[in-house]
Amino acid sequence: MKRFPAKLLLFGEYTVINGGSALAIPFSKYSGCWKQQEQSSLIPFFEYLKTLNGCDESLIDQAIKQNWVFASDIPLGYGLGSSGSLSAAAYDAFFTMKTTELLDLKNLLAEIESYFHGKSSGLDPLTSYTNKAVHIEIGQINTIAPSPLPEQLTLYDSGIPRNGKPFIKYYLDRLELDKTFYKIVSTLSKLNKCIIREFVNGEDVSQSFFEISSLQYEFFQNMIPEAVLKDWKRGLDSGQYAMKLSGAGGGGYFLRWDAST
Repeated sequence: MKRFPAKLLLFGEYTVINGGSALAIPFSKYSGCWKQQEQSSLIPFFEYLKTLNGCDESLIDQAIKQNWVFASDIPLGYGLGSSGSLSAAAYDAFFTMKTTELLDLKNLLAEIESYFHGKSSGLDPLTSYTNKAVHIEIGQINTIAPSPLPEQLTLYDSGIPRNGKPFIKYYLDRLELDKTFYKIVSTLSKLNKCIIREFVNGEDVSQSFFEISSLQYEFFQNMIPEAVLKDWKRGLDSGQYAMKLSGAGGGGYFLRWDAST
């Protein structure tokens, strides 16, 4: 069966919610695929899919009869798009009228994934379904052939699963009530746009990465576990490496850029 990869949000955390630039890549270390088992826990999800335009109900009924499950090794609560991978697999298996228009595809995948989150941008399942890097900027969507991550860029495992919803709510509430934070987010949005351009063009992102790291350390500490904060500060103080959020934060993976590599 076809496998659907996890995803990493490299740049654009939080500001993408406000229409800012973002870059997500498929992360093939983890993936999921359809399998048959003795019973399925996905029947409510399957029934939800039947309410969406373009879904072939007969294919859903067959999956229910055959006890389809989504076998995935994508860690839950790590910001790696486990529900996005499942949503991409559902579109591939049960929707007969496929589209190649990225915006339409993103919107339909968002409808599918909204079953899990109440609201979805569609970015995670789009990255998983296309198996390409997805770049969003000023409402435009482009896919880019995936390439290996630079040696300087590694994943920092916090060892803490998290639920992104309360962090996103905190961000939105603070953005509405705190004028100073609103200005900080505007600065972060510009930095995200800059670092994405540098990354896509193969330029050195060190300065932008350290600027984002410093800004997030000062103003996004609610999204950074205490143990992670200590390592984060150690890198900034030494200048040897910088860390940043990957997605909502709160746990899961963070990104680290090693300046000495």
